[in-house]
Amino acid sequence: MSDETDFDLFKKSKSKHDKADAAQVVGQSGRAVTAPTNQIVQSRSTHEEFYQNNHPYVGVAVILNHKYVKGQKDRMGTEKDRDTIAETLSLYGFDVRVFNDLTFEKVDAQLKAIAKEDHTSHDCFVLVIMSHGAEGRVFASDMSYPVERLWQPFFGENCASLINKPKIFFIQACRGERLDKPVVFNEFSVMTRQIGPTELDEKPATITYAIPNTADLLVMYSTFEKYYSFRNVENGSWFIQSLCDVFIEAAKKPIAYSEGYDLLRLLTAVNRKVAYEYQSSAKVEVLNQMKEMPNFLSTLTKVFYLKVKSRPGK
Repeated sequence: MSDETDFDLFKKSKSKHDKADAAQVVGQSGRAVTAPTNQIVQSRSTHEEFYQNNHPYVGVAVILNHKYVKGQKDRMGTEKDRDTIAETLSLYGFDVRVFNDLTFEKVDAQLKAIAKEDHTSHDCFVLVIMSHGAEGRVFASDMSYPVERLWQPFFGENCASLINKPKIFFIQACRGERLDKPVVFNEFSVMTRQIGPTELDEKPATITYAIPNTADLLVMYSTFEKYYSFRNVENGSWFIQSLCDVFIEAAKKPIAYSEGYDLLRLLTAVNRKVAYEYQSSAKVEVLNQMKEMPNFLSTLTKVFYLKVKSRPGK
């Protein structure tokens, strides 16, 4: 079994890059969104510490899987990732929608269409993409595009029914050419204790708040900025498989159905699993015995407990 990377080393079309960069971000009406200039908003504090997770359904989960990318090496093993993450998210009750090898135009259209849907009865939204990548960019089947195009359709101004709800993005792709070398350390064994979830407060009376358009996002990358990301040609990528392992294990416990698991604790466990348990075994010597460090950036403003729920129609 061999480990590969999801980095783009080859041809780039400037005109196609320019097309993606210059494309205008539009609102749900199909017209360019402009911030209101005559509306008076008042910011105020909130004592809510937790996102609401008592909606009927957990939400929609979109999977963008790219095995064949024009001008790039086929991403062998990605079917394993696609199927495992789809099963994992279905286990939590997500309305899972899988798309294979879409062009950028179709990716953009699908995301905007999903953003137009009514997510009022959902706890959150999830998107997973698996593809080749470069610094600040990810690939559709025909071209690369800025990675932020994945979450722009779900900003508050474009998707009102997901305002004040977590919008979570998992990105399996290289982000550059650097390799993460291993370092070693020694540590004494220590006693550990488990920390249980905090009881959720009841939802307070309705109050109008003003929050940033970019609030409530969490983006988790398979690797550090400017670094390679590894994928095993038989077993799938380190990141996606670790993500699934952690989430599946959590779903086996009764608390996943009653109160749920703190999302950030689950993602930290994913970081730990990839960082400690994986090391590359590649045919190319320069790629051999290398490490990978997933990481996430967050504009979440509250704690989110992810619960296992029934899927719509079940």
